[in-house]
Amino acid sequence: MKKIKISFDAWVQLLGMVGVLGGLVFVGLEMQQSQTIALAAQQQSRTENFINILNSFNESGDTSFYQVQMKLEQGQALTPQERMLAQNFAQQAVWIFENDFIQYNTGLMDENVWKAKLASIRNISERCAVREVIKYALGFMTSELQGLVDTTEDLKCDDALTQ
Repeated sequence: MKKIKISFDAWVQLLGMVGVLGGLVFVGLEMQQSQTIALAAQQQSRTENFINILNSFNESGDTSFYQVQMKLEQGQALTPQERMLAQNFAQQAVWIFENDFIQYNTGLMDENVWKAKLASIRNISERCAVREVIKYALGFMTSELQGLVDTTEDLKCDDALTQ
């Protein structure tokens, strides 16, 4: 058996390569951790937005978010105050949706969360009392974003519910 002699320089180079690889693994793990922290921060921000929306209903004092949503879902007429709250919520929902769209496209939102958000804004846009607000607000968004929410379909809405 023949002995292979390895020079000191070769050992130094080998150790240097191992060090570089170790550094790359460390940087990769740090990037993964930063991504996780960013995702958690985005979720926290979304939660704060919705708490602020609920607080606006609390400040009105006469109705709850749930009560207005149930009336909208069941196609019941809203009081003028409920209509204003519903329309303000719809406007806020579009802005939040735009933000969600950007987060999703930049990889800061999980696919399942995005699908739920998209289904939610589509559901909201089908409510007669807020449909025009949604359509108006989406008019200020990109055509790609507008294309995700169909506001052109002909819904049968009672005039009393849309005014």
